[in-house]
Amino acid sequence: MVSRRLLLGALASGLAVPVLAWAEGDTPSVLTRKGRRTRRALKSHPSDKAALDKVLAEVKPLEGAEPVEAVHVEPPRVSPDEALGRLKQGNAIFSRGGASIALPGAARIAEMAAGQKPFAVIVGCSDSRVGPELIFDCNLGELFVVRVAGSTVGQEGLGSIVYAVEHLGAPLVVVLGHTKCGAVGAAVDVATKHIDLHGALLNMVLPILPAVLEAQERHPADLQDAAIRQNVRDTAARLKVADGVLAAKLAEGRLKIVSACYDLSTAQVAFDA
Repeated sequence: MVSRRLLLGALASGLAVPVLAWAEGDTPSVLTRKGRRTRRALKSHPSDKAALDKVLAEVKPLEGAEPVEAVHVEPPRVSPDEALGRLKQGNAIFSRGGASIALPGAARIAEMAAGQKPFAVIVGCSDSRVGPELIFDCNLGELFVVRVAGSTVGQEGLGSIVYAVEHLGAPLVVVLGHTKCGAVGAAVDVATKHIDLHGALLNMVLPILPAVLEAQERHPADLQDAAIRQNVRDTAARLKVADGVLAAKLAEGRLKIVSACYDLSTAQVAFDA
């Protein structure tokens, strides 16, 4: 295990994890007779498609090449509540400053190359201070992360979530906001100060405006904070009815969709479930 301080220092100095890669290809020393016949045939009939197809059909794998055995990845045997519990436990460890990251070795990388079975989907903000794997004390292959400023979900994001739930078997979706979110702050400024945003920036805050207006009706002392929490609650509620796959799995008890908010000051995540 490597402490977070040592890891960040290593990353800052350009340290990288070595990765082994396999490559296959013909070399003159291992060409079979069939391979030499293939080369002559290709030179003799460069424009004869039928001849090329026949020759290619006769080509056999290189002799002596050892096949690389794929590593089977077992799906996680966790319920939605168990997955939620793992996130809560991981964040408790992180917020106490006790989290550490085990750098994935060659075996783990090979395992992940064979397939992925994340136990949770995190729909989060792009903010650099809110890395889901860090704040939940998770590692490679454990979380399926969809991030955009303001923790909103468009069609591409929805498709990503459905894919993770339907094809990867993730039993939990968490819509994660965070305190002092700049995207929500911009939406608050548009709603209250009529700040002029246009182009891509306006498109970024438009999905957040309904949450700002809803929070504003309660006259909170901190409108930005109230809008942040309302925004993730609204997004989680919309996800529950946004797609038939998600709705069906929710009804079957095989999926849970919840909202949560990460506090930048305390490093703690408050879940709405």
